[in-house]
Amino acid sequence: MKISFIGLGKLGLCSAACFAAKGHQVIGVDCNAVLLDALRAGQCPINENGLESLLEKAKRNLTYTADVASAVANSDITMIIVRTPSQKDGSFSNAYINTVLQQIAPAIAAKHDFHIVDVVSTVMPGSCDNAFIPLLEQLTGKICCKDFGFVYNPEFIALGSVIRDFLNPDMILIGASDERSGETVRDAYAAVVESSPQYSLMSLINAEITKLSLNCFVTMKISFANELAALCEKIHGANVDAVSNAIGADSRVGRKYLKGGLGFGGPCFPRDNMAFQAVGRSLGYELHIAPQVVAINHAVPERIFSYIQAHTPPAATVALFGVSYKRGTYIVEESQAILLAKRLLSAGNTVRLFDLCDLSAARVALQDDAVYCDSPYAAAQGANCIALLADDPEFTEYDWERLGQIVAPGALLLDAWRILAGRNIHNLEYLPLGMGIR
Repeated sequence: MKISFIGLGKLGLCSAACFAAKGHQVIGVDCNAVLLDALRAGQCPINENGLESLLEKAKRNLTYTADVASAVANSDITMIIVRTPSQKDGSFSNAYINTVLQQIAPAIAAKHDFHIVDVVSTVMPGSCDNAFIPLLEQLTGKICCKDFGFVYNPEFIALGSVIRDFLNPDMILIGASDERSGETVRDAYAAVVESSPQYSLMSLINAEITKLSLNCFVTMKISFANELAALCEKIHGANVDAVSNAIGADSRVGRKYLKGGLGFGGPCFPRDNMAFQAVGRSLGYELHIAPQVVAINHAVPERIFSYIQAHTPPAATVALFGVSYKRGTYIVEESQAILLAKRLLSAGNTVRLFDLCDLSAARVALQDDAVYCDSPYAAAQGANCIALLADDPEFTEYDWERLGQIVAPGALLLDAWRILAGRNIHNLEYLPLGMGIR
């Protein structure tokens, strides 16, 4: 198929490359001239695992332009992947999508062929039926379902594993204005994905609700696991992993996202929760579970802070291993490690940061208040506490005997994910979250 992608950010570029690498003819559209020049020169301007090699594989079927009209005219489907920023009330703004619709409308009006508009960006329920379709009909003079089709097709991916998640989905969500549009988008994905996903074809409004509610359900599992971990810490002999593994074995629950540790962060989960609550308020219904999910999530950094304060001297030096909101990415948006760092700094502690990924985003968040280290040993030198905040197996490969020798005497080793459980490290007081050993 011929597909145009408007918006070549992390998700847009990765998605376009996946479709092109599998044989679709893809036109990537963006207004950023520097980004387009880099892509045309064969460079990979976005840091995402596997993207550079994927772009090389896709280059025969992938072209780039700033000309929206030409891209629409020469494609059958236009996928819109632009920002939908959160507003003060938690709802998402449609401003960028509306701008794109205004840009593509003349080209759709001029086409004789049926064209499908596919919004991938996360939007508030009701946006497609009540805002986007009426706007496009007004601007084009055409009728949805008859002259053009409209699809809402959000992705369920995570930064750091965008390509893997895109190619191996559990489910592909397709809300469609009409059967023809839904089946066409389904066929486009079927030629790309490497798993055997469930294709959930439904109305536009149900797809909009599904996107938000699915992400909120996942965060509910995360917060439940973290509340369970906090409870286990109060009971002698309790082990959150033993309990959650047993709970997760029940098919009604499942093990994914049911591991006590840090809470959720990043650019999607926190704001989707706030948007979900905003939907309820707009309808005169106050949701009950979602606010508690958020409250539990906000309590995790404070809980960790209290343990560190109780086991270290005033104005302690604390080394945080793992700074981003999840392992495998440098993104620190809504990162619980950054929230913990700010809390520690506000209490007069010295904070040293180490991460396996680039620390530039952390520098923006914390400025010169923290110390940025290029190795775990530099971060741990003379520290009163090492806090392992990322669930990364590589941390187990460090020379922990050496680390135990270079920290301050009697230093605390706080292990948020229990990755060093069972190891006895000289000169480090081991404190795993979720285990009742205190």
